[in-house]
Amino acid sequence: MAILGCFPLWVLINTTKVVDGEISFGMGFRICFIAVLAGIGSGVTGPIVKATLQNVTIPHARGQAFALLNTFDDFGRGLGPVFVAGLIISLGGRQAAFNLGVGGWILCGVFNICIFFTVQSDEARTRSLFLERYSSVDTSNISI
Repeated sequence: MAILGCFPLWVLINTTKVVDGEISFGMGFRICFIAVLAGIGSGVTGPIVKATLQNVTIPHARGQAFALLNTFDDFGRGLGPVFVAGLIISLGGRQAAFNLGVGGWILCGVFNICIFFTVQSDEARTRSLFLERYSSVDTSNISI
């Protein structure tokens, strides 16, 4: 799904030209429409990754798994602007730097697609590990 957000963002980066700092109403509406499409396409990735991580991790290791996910996510949020600024300087402009960034986003989408092909077996393995470890736990005195 993340890849679907790349195409509207790419269109936004490469076709939107602002002359003398002014945007017409039609251009503004077009920009907003494309930005909403990009947001819809990319906004679902985080929840999907977190739900998948929860489903493929046994309960006592979930804290570590989510800590690792959030650590790398925060590093990306913190260091991403630094890398983009370096790309803007080295590539000579924002458009080329953001195009390269969208290319990286497409690569992440490809990795998400690859996860799709292994998630069912990972969930089954996690379920069997869970049953193996916790089947002997007495749950008769637990009320829900």
